Amino acid sequence: MPAVPELAAESLPAPVVPKARSLIDGVAASPADPWANGDLAMLLHAHKRLSAAQALYRRAATLSGGEFRWTYLLGIAQHESGQHAQAAGSLRMALDIRSYGLAWIRLGESLSAGGQLEAAADALRAASNMDGNAAYVSYALGKVLLELGETAEALELLERALALAPDAGAIRHTLGTAYRSAGEHELAQRTLAQIGAAADRQPMLEDAFYESVLGLAVDARHFLNRGRSLDSAGQTAEAIEAYQQAIELDPSMAQAHANLVGSFGRTGEIDRAEEHYATALALNPNLEELHNNWGVVQASRGDPAAAAAAFRRALELNPNSAGANANLGVALLEAGQLDEAARRFREAVKSDPTNRPARMNLGTLALEEDRPGEAVEHLEAALRGDEDGSEPFVRYALGHAYQRTGRAADARRSFELALQVAENRGPADLAAQIRADLEALPQ
Repeated sequence: MPAVPELAAESLPAPVVPKARSLIDGVAASPADPWANGDLAMLLHAHKRLSAAQALYRRAATLSGGEFRWTYLLGIAQHESGQHAQAAGSLRMALDIRSYGLAWIRLGESLSAGGQLEAAADALRAASNMDGNAAYVSYALGKVLLELGETAEALELLERALALAPDAGAIRHTLGTAYRSAGEHELAQRTLAQIGAAADRQPMLEDAFYESVLGLAVDARHFLNRGRSLDSAGQTAEAIEAYQQAIELDPSMAQAHANLVGSFGRTGEIDRAEEHYATALALNPNLEELHNNWGVVQASRGDPAAAAAAFRRALELNPNSAGANANLGVALLEAGQLDEAARRFREAVKSDPTNRPARMNLGTLALEEDRPGEAVEHLEAALRGDEDGSEPFVRYALGHAYQRTGRAADARRSFELALQVAENRGPADLAAQIRADLEALPQ
């Protein structure tokens, strides 16, 4: 077990010096306490004091009798230090303690960085069989398979990753390069042309253990990413707080202002959304998300023309944006332009096959035009998309589509599920309508 490293709290950024001093004193007072060692290691890791962090992680792991957390974080710190073989060893030890999908992902990345591509592919395949981070795993495995020359499977994985994370420019860049290598020059050109301003954006990697390290960093990008995760989980108030922390650390971060436009729009604080829109526009007018979020705000104000203009501007910056295409489709529907709306929804589905607004509206249009089989296809796909509060409406419409294709049992079950969700979450008038339709079904 290594000795406690010599540390000076003052070597860290000024805002964390008091916390660092407290943690250093804690280890000095209780050097055999694994949590005192581990907590200090995490703070040092967050601020890239990786050598000292590794020593303290080793101490924490030994003193705790092999606690998974410390061994796992040691592996990440080693990988970040470029010690890929040591990282792989630590991550394998962590996996002996606990089978954890993120450990398989990070093992795969360490093995890949160390040139062990076959072993890396095996680790990433193991991760792909576990829940969570599907876009990230598909992207990481696709890159490894490209290096191994398994182009067909790599392209399939990269296409899947892009469908799951259409705003991740890094995926789009890798996929476009892969198309070019495979001789698909037109497809490569189209894919690379759609990268826009998000060329370096990676797919999200949800990792609670590592998030606890990043949360200790005085770093605006960490709070931006945290806000995005909270927004995706529907925790809008918490997301706003995270974006505001990012802006406190970096007032020029246009992306945080752009995200606040969307968040304040969802809370109905239109004046605050407008304030951040103006700030972001001055900082960087070429952010797709800024214009898409502003379009949503305009739609909530009852101005579909202004909303459509904002969504079109977002699509100028990224023609492949599923969100902007779907949102523009909704605005066009409200304006009575059904054919153009349907075209926009189909464009959204090309980028994101389970985009719920696009699929739900395509399904509804198909029902209205007496194509119930097509409606079933779209509405079933909608249920696989991200939750956005529309589940009772989707299930209710799907019940009608089943009914019109002769699938009576499926129709009853879909109505029952729709009723259950509507009774739990509302709206009450929809619940009443579903009850009436259920009672009208033949027994």
